[in-house]
Amino acid sequence: MNIKTVKALIFKELKQIRRDASSILVAFIMPLTLLVIFGYGLSFDIKHIRIDIVQQDSGKLSKDLVDLYSHSEYFTTNVVTSTQEAKGNMESGKTMGTIIIPENFSEKAQRGQKAEIQIISDGTDPNTATYIEAYAQGLFNKYLLSFKPELKSRMINIINRLWFNPTTESIHFLMAGALTMILAIVGTFLTSLVVAKEWERGTMEALIATPISVNEIIVSKIVPYFGLCVVSLVFSLLYGQIAFNMPFEGSLLSMGLVSSAFILVSLIIGLIVSTLAKNQFVAGMMAVMVTFLPTMMLSGFVFEIKSMPIWLQLFSYVFPAKYFVSSIRTICLVGDVWEIVLRDTAVLSIMAVGLYKFLKKKLRKNVE
Repeated sequence: MNIKTVKALIFKELKQIRRDASSILVAFIMPLTLLVIFGYGLSFDIKHIRIDIVQQDSGKLSKDLVDLYSHSEYFTTNVVTSTQEAKGNMESGKTMGTIIIPENFSEKAQRGQKAEIQIISDGTDPNTATYIEAYAQGLFNKYLLSFKPELKSRMINIINRLWFNPTTESIHFLMAGALTMILAIVGTFLTSLVVAKEWERGTMEALIATPISVNEIIVSKIVPYFGLCVVSLVFSLLYGQIAFNMPFEGSLLSMGLVSSAFILVSLIIGLIVSTLAKNQFVAGMMAVMVTFLPTMMLSGFVFEIKSMPIWLQLFSYVFPAKYFVSSIRTICLVGDVWEIVLRDTAVLSIMAVGLYKFLKKKLRKNVE
């Protein structure tokens, strides 16, 4: 390649970016919109679950326990005295669960005997039922420890430990997934319109008529948008930490390494889409199909891949977002686990090389 020619083409692309405001909008407004949506609009933390509390005991400790559940942000409680009433509310869908505080609860607790409560969840929604059991059990254990220390050895034998995300706030791993979504969409969408725009405006024929090589055309299309994606990534990281206190346990080196490989893959995919479509509208639709849906469904960002059918698990290995999600969550929540980072970077690099060869084959210097 001729370095001077590549520099001239890169300068041309930079001037085009400056004249075309849509590139700036895609690089900055789209990430900001996605960050706001994922930060404020999406959450896997279920709160204000409607439950009944059947209070069959009138002692002080029973009343304290009812107050604890009533003031929890996880539950919206309704105190009743009959299990039949609670059963009817669950059958009609008014509540999703019931907590039964039996008779003599306070008396047994004060004597140091085994005091128990019963938790009943609506099994029609297994996910919510699991949350009800976990929240109710956690609050109950906390309550027992607070008023009777000697009950620890008799009644409390549960140890819960959470690593990497001890607060269990879904925003932490949502933001890591949001970065993947942003880079996948922004990178692919930016370059998916580049070649198609050249064909529509007739400037592609002018480039073909020059002695410029295919490699020079590809590199000149990638370099400016690579820089734009890097700036978009930095902007997203800073915004995520400032606005949502997103953790970042790893290093900039590991982040830069795997992010560069993923950005490169996304840009090349966009150029392939643009080359095949030769129409901006079609290219945009194709870009959404090959980035947004696989990133959302088959990257492990939202849905656990291991819970999918085996054929779908195997299919997910084709999509680069799967490897970036793996590394980005590790870097943000755990730290620099180089075995994972280097493995995913190597896979993405191999993908980039293969896709580049495919792009070079399709972007031939002819007007057909």
